[in-house]
Amino acid sequence: MTQWARLRSVLDAVHVPQNAGAWVDALPDETGVAVISFVNAHGFNMSAKDADFAEALTGSDILLRDGSGMKILMKMMDKNPGENLNGTDLIPQIVERFAREKAPIAFMGTAEPWLSIAAQAIRNEGGDIRLVEDGFQPEQHYVDCLTSTPCRLVVLGMGMPKQERVSMMIRDKLTGPMVVVNGGAVLDFLAGRVTRAPKWMRSLGMEWLYRLFKEPKRLFRRYVIGNFQFLWRALRLKFGAA
Repeated sequence: MTQWARLRSVLDAVHVPQNAGAWVDALPDETGVAVISFVNAHGFNMSAKDADFAEALTGSDILLRDGSGMKILMKMMDKNPGENLNGTDLIPQIVERFAREKAPIAFMGTAEPWLSIAAQAIRNEGGDIRLVEDGFQPEQHYVDCLTSTPCRLVVLGMGMPKQERVSMMIRDKLTGPMVVVNGGAVLDFLAGRVTRAPKWMRSLGMEWLYRLFKEPKRLFRRYVIGNFQFLWRALRLKFGAA
């Protein structure tokens, strides 16, 4: 499959619920393992280069649009972009829902002490954080941990593409019931390691600029070079790339 065919398949896989709160409340009680993933401009760029990553995105049970870049692309391709269901906003709502139900939750990702701080924050709200593992273990390690300590909700915060690979391994090797969410930096946000942009920047779809200002060395390639690459790919898709 060419990169253009992969990009179209990723775009076609995006699910567009219109109301985030209602969608979270309506999440079904899965009998198997359901994987929820997010695709933003950075992930879209990655899927052009990494066929396995693209397959993990399209293989997710639910793939959600994250960010203004994907909104622009979907409108260019005459697709309904729906609501911006970015993980930083949506995943805490998912965690809160499972915490209310006293369902066992696993946090897998980031590093200490941020991982434990994020877990304790949810425990303080009454959540049952049953399993805590940092994001630097071999991929099979997470499957083994969940085999011995099953959880209803698993939040993976390892970054792309590792978390997506792990989510596919979990779905292939375990039986559930379990919801696995690919969360990127969400555990760092829950721990307060990374701060959110002001609401006015978020409402304008400019949180990426705030993060770039905070971490220019780490994020320059992703947000400056990456945004130009994303725009080029969007235009190629719009005007008939092979």
